[in-house]
Amino acid sequence: MFGERRVVDYLEDLLRRHGIDCVRQEALPGRENLLARVDGRGPEPLILEAHTDTVSVDGMETEPFDPRLADGRVYGRGACDDKASLAAMVTALLRIAARGTPERTCLLAATCDEEFGFNGVKAFLAAPEVAGLSRPLVEKSLACAGEPTELGIVIAHKGAFRWHVRARGRSAHSSEPEKGDNAIYKMARVISALEQYALSLRERPRHRLVGGPAFSVGIISGGTAVNIVPEACEIQVDRRLIPGEDGEAVADEIRAFLQERVGDEVELSTLLVDWPLETSADAEVVRRAQRAAAAVGTSPEPIGVQYGTDASKMAREGVQCIVCGPGHIAQAHTAVEWVEVAQVETAVDFYEHFLAGPHGR
Repeated sequence: MFGERRVVDYLEDLLRRHGIDCVRQEALPGRENLLARVDGRGPEPLILEAHTDTVSVDGMETEPFDPRLADGRVYGRGACDDKASLAAMVTALLRIAARGTPERTCLLAATCDEEFGFNGVKAFLAAPEVAGLSRPLVEKSLACAGEPTELGIVIAHKGAFRWHVRARGRSAHSSEPEKGDNAIYKMARVISALEQYALSLRERPRHRLVGGPAFSVGIISGGTAVNIVPEACEIQVDRRLIPGEDGEAVADEIRAFLQERVGDEVELSTLLVDWPLETSADAEVVRRAQRAAAAVGTSPEPIGVQYGTDASKMAREGVQCIVCGPGHIAQAHTAVEWVEVAQVETAVDFYEHFLAGPHGR
């Protein structure tokens, strides 16, 4: 049972009580986006986007879903990633709506499934007409994705391609292993080759904001009993892309690398396709964010981060996009997740300036 629906219920009720039009959009069975719109004098939209889902609560040392306020911080699962950005964006939209017709149409996209497959933002981009936006208008929009950046203006981040790698063998009793074909031995050769591939990436050119590409093996499983030669072994691998790299080309590269070193011993299937982000430092959306940062006293200097966000999916559909939100990524997904209240309050002012523009507020 996913808890996003209760978040959507709460937000829809709150926004409608303030006279803001909302629509639900199913992204996955039982999982919905909430799209809220305030029409402006100009139709080209300004988009604030934040996700409603969280990672699991396993291993948490504080109560995950009973938020606690202490020492100027809010504690709980999702406090930093991503309820801080979402709460600040909702508050900014309420302020904009209360002031009358804004300069440009303002849209809040509260999306599901960012933490796993980015299916919420993909559903929004596939059918923007649900929110009353045409494809040409989406391509003329400026967007800010909320994530814990300590209110830094992120214009570049890494992407990730992930694969499921499977080695097949033939089972036999461990007393006569020569009658079988040990899939774990096969996978050991694959992993050894992949370690060399990972090390080779350190020699490649680095991006000035996000550093170099990276690769790791994250999960391994195989065998059913200690006295049975395993007929299968599986791993899951993660390849981080830097801006300028092509994911499909990287996939071909890894397949060719394994073919050369271990032949046809494994099968690859794709788990995740997540492209990197790179927005020009002089893009209109960056200049708009920098004016907002100057107004609230945060840094206007564009930065890069290592993790992926919904922003790169919007950018691939023609949306000018940056990432900016309260909280630090070091607090996200942790056993004691928290965010500073003061930074969330500053984020509200930042998002309001972003939406209002130079002649607003």
